[in-house]
Amino acid sequence: MDARWRLDLPDGSGGSGGKAPKNPPGFASLREIGGEEAGSSRGARGGSSGAAVDRHAAANTPAVRVKRAYEFAAGQLQSVGMQVFMMYMSGNGVHMMSMMITFNCIYAPAKAILSSGKTFERFDASGAADMTGPRLMFCALQCVCLAMALYKLNTMGLLPTHASDWVSGLKPPVPAERAYGGTAL
Repeated sequence: MDARWRLDLPDGSGGSGGKAPKNPPGFASLREIGGEEAGSSRGARGGSSGAAVDRHAAANTPAVRVKRAYEFAAGQLQSVGMQVFMMYMSGNGVHMMSMMITFNCIYAPAKAILSSGKTFERFDASGAADMTGPRLMFCALQCVCLAMALYKLNTMGLLPTHASDWVSGLKPPVPAERAYGGTAL
C-alpha cells in the first residue's frame, strides 16, 4: 500500500492495522442488536443463532398476531379521517365532484366491512388467535365513515327525510263532501 494514502488517526486506528474507531453515541451495531458477543466467530450475517430463532418464534404467538391486527384496525382511523376531510372540502352543493366523493365514501367502507373476514385472515390463517376484537374495531371505524357519508347526503338534500319527499307516492285523499251544480233560484 502506498504510504502517502495512509491515514493515521490519534487513537491508533489507521491504514492496515489497529483497532476500529468507536461508534458514535446512540449507534447500535448489528452484533449488539442481535445479542451476539463481540468475540463470536459468527458474523452478523452468518448462520442463525438460537436467540434469533427464539425471537422469531415469539413474534408468531397469538398475542402478537392479535396486537398486529389491532394496530392495523386502528390504522384505518387515518383513512376514515381523510375521507371525512375530503367530504368536508367538497362542499354541500349537488355537483359531480361532491357526488363522486360521497358515493366513494359509501362504497369503500361497505366493501371493507364485507371483506373484513379475508382482511383479518392474513393475520391468523391457522385460527389460533381470536380476531373478533380487531375485526369489530375495524368495522366500527368503517361504520363511522358510512355515517358521515349519510350525513353528507342529508346535508346535500338527497335523502328523503321530509313528508314532502314522499308526496308523489301518496294516494289522493277521498273527498268528504261533494258539491253538485244545481238550479239557480
